Parts: sequence; structure tokens; C-alpha cells
Amino acid sequence: MAVGFALAATVLVFLVAIVSTETILHFRAAEATSQKASAALAFASELRARTDRELNSALYLGSGIVGYLTARNDSTDRDELKRVLAAVYSYGPHIRNLAVAIGYKVAEVCPLVGNEALIGRDYRDLPAQWPSVRRAIESRAVVLTGPVKLVQGGTGLIYRRPIFIDDQYWGLLSTVIDIPSLLDAALKGLDNERFEFAIRTEEQGSAEDGMLWGSPALLADADAVQLEAPMPNGRWIYAVRTTGAANHALTWSIRGMGWVIAILAGWSVVTVLRQRRELSRQAGFDPLTSLPNRRLFDDRLEQSLRRRQRNGVGQIAIVFIDLNDFKSINDLYGHRAGDLVLQVVATRIREEVRLGDTVSRWAGDEYVLIIEDTSAELVTLLIERLRKQMEKPFNVEGLNLNIGAAFGAACYPGDATTTEAMLDLADKRMYRNKAEAKGHGGMR
Repeated sequence: MAVGFALAATVLVFLVAIVSTETILHFRAAEATSQKASAALAFASELRARTDRELNSALYLGSGIVGYLTARNDSTDRDELKRVLAAVYSYGPHIRNLAVAIGYKVAEVCPLVGNEALIGRDYRDLPAQWPSVRRAIESRAVVLTGPVKLVQGGTGLIYRRPIFIDDQYWGLLSTVIDIPSLLDAALKGLDNERFEFAIRTEEQGSAEDGMLWGSPALLADADAVQLEAPMPNGRWIYAVRTTGAANHALTWSIRGMGWVIAILAGWSVVTVLRQRRELSRQAGFDPLTSLPNRRLFDDRLEQSLRRRQRNGVGQIAIVFIDLNDFKSINDLYGHRAGDLVLQVVATRIREEVRLGDTVSRWAGDEYVLIIEDTSAELVTLLIERLRKQMEKPFNVEGLNLNIGAAFGAACYPGDATTTEAMLDLADKRMYRNKAEAKGHGGMR
């Protein structure tokens, strides 16, 4: 039972240590995930703010051109319009080109070099661009669309401003934004090496979504943080995820330390329980002879009496044994020889009694026995056997020693009905036997 308890306690401590370690790792992983999400959200917010700022810095200049065209309308001087477009182009960051359409045909473009293919083109003949142009005209609102494949080659964002004069459609100003320039400016100074991101544009009334930057898979990743930004006639969606693998080495180091602690804790429990069991055993046993001491003897005697009272069969005998003239052995040959004699006596007594009987070292050179389920006659026979054993010579470290013993016994319930009475009667009979042996000169 004690072994089972020790094993259960060891397993419990081991499991508690392992569970505690895994719990710590779980919370650490959750904290790391939360920190990554917070960092990704902060990066997404900053990227959105910077992109909005760079985009607005390029688009607000178009208002001046629209105002100029509205004021001059039919009296617009083409050379003057070219100078106005050139001035706006020179001040506008990230502008790839500006195009003015009168009606639906492109009349002017700045810069002209590289964009000659636009001059005279009718938006109604451009399937990729006409839907957004029509939405701008019909809604009388600005429309930001893209990425769009450009007629002159490449891709860009197109910001379209419809121009109405006297409530009648007059024309269209298109501002084409260079995407790489816009994003480079937005990312300048940002710690983007720790993050990967994607930007997707969604335009109202259009079934097509445009990937402005990054991989579409990132937008579908549940671990990525997503942020939306409203745009004219649509919205932009930012998806950000922190880069870098988890620190598995640190995780396994912590887990390894947890296992070591669990093993040490389990071993400590085993050691403590073993020591306690040993201390408990030592508390009930004589360290020299390994026989039960007086404390354990009292407990076993009490248990024996209870068993006798339950079943009412046989008698219980107490037998006191006292070695004769033991002091002379210590005086002549030393305490080591005396200790060896006590150990040999203990062995001889154990050999003569049953396994279920108790042999105890009472004190000094005294022993006491508990014999259960016996009778006065059987006790007498046992004492005779023990006496013969005691009279055999003792060979101790090359010395042949002779020593006798005095015996005294009492039975329950034949001689006494309480433990105190039994002990007292057996003790008196032992001393009487010792005195008789001494009086007859038989004590050695």
C-alpha cells in the first residue's frame, strides 16, 4: 500500500510539473501571437495612413485643373492648357501622366512623350476603362480605379474627375498614379522587413478586384491582420502578417527544462517518501537488531488482544527474556562484542518462533515475545527450546562465549486480563527465574 501511494504521488507530481510547463508554453505562445497581431495591426494602420497621405498629395492638384477648365470651357486655349497640365505634373508626386478628354475623346496628355497613343482615343472604345469612365459620368463623382492596364503600356491607378458645365457633361480629367512610386514613398522609413503585406482594391459596381501589391493568399490567411480604408467609389483592403518563424529552439528549451524539473520533482518525492518510510521504520525498530522496539511492541500487543477478543480462540502469551551477566561481556571484550552477542541472540530467537509472532528488543539485554493462538503448555515448550539455544556457545570475533538467559511468561486471559497485568506478571516471573538461577549457581 505504501509503495502504491508513493508511486501515485510520484506520478501526480510528475504530471503536475509537465502540465504546468505546457501551460506556461501555451500562455507564452498566446502572448507571442497577441504581440505579433498588435505589431501587424500597428504596421497596417501606419501603412494605410501613409498611403492615403501620398495618394491625396498627388490628387488634390487636379482640382485646380478642373476649376480652370470649368471657368474657361469653350474659350480654353490649348497652349495654355498644356502649360497648366505641365505645371501640375511637375508639382504632383507619383503622377505618371494627366489626360484631359473633351467629351469622350482624349484631347491633351502631359507629358506627351511616351503617351502619344492616348491622343484622340475614345474611352467608349476602351473596354477596360469605359465602365469606370461611365460610372464617373453617371454618378457625377470622382472614381478611383485600378490597377488598370494602360493604353500606352504598363499599369497604374486612374483617378477620374468628370467635368460638368451648366449642368451638362463637358469632359473628363484623368490622373494616372504610378503604383511603385506611391508604395515606395509610403514604405519609406517603415520597418517593413518584419512584415509581409498585400493590398487589394475593391471598386463599387465592378466584379473585378485588383491586387495592388502582394499575394492574394495573404488576404485569405486567418493569421493575417486585415484593415480597410474607404476610397472614392470603393475601398482598399490591407492584409499584414509578421514574418519570421517561431522560436522553436526556445520553446523546446523550456519544454526540456520542464521535463527535467518534472523528473527531479518526481525523484524528490520518491526520495522523501522513501526517507519518511525509513524514518517510520526506524521509529518502530531497534537499529542494532532490526527487531521491533517497545513502541511497535505495544501496538502489536494491542492488535493481538483485539484479535483475541473478536475470535475468542487460544491464548496470547508474553515471554520476557533477560540475558544473564551480559555486562561482563561488555566490560571484558568491549561493546562491539556485546553488540554482536545481542544480534546473534535476536537471530536465535527468531529461528524458534513462528513468522506471525513478534520478537522485540525491550531494553538493553532484554527481549520480549508476543505469541498468539497458543497455550501455557506450548509456551513452556518454547521457553525450553529458547533456553537450549541461549546455552549454546557464542563465537564472536574468534571468542567462544557462554551466556544464559532468564525467562518469564504470562498468558491472556489465563494469567491476566489486561496488557499491564500481563507485562507485570511476565516481568516478575523473569526476575524470579533469574534469582533462582543465581541462587543455584546456574547463572553465568
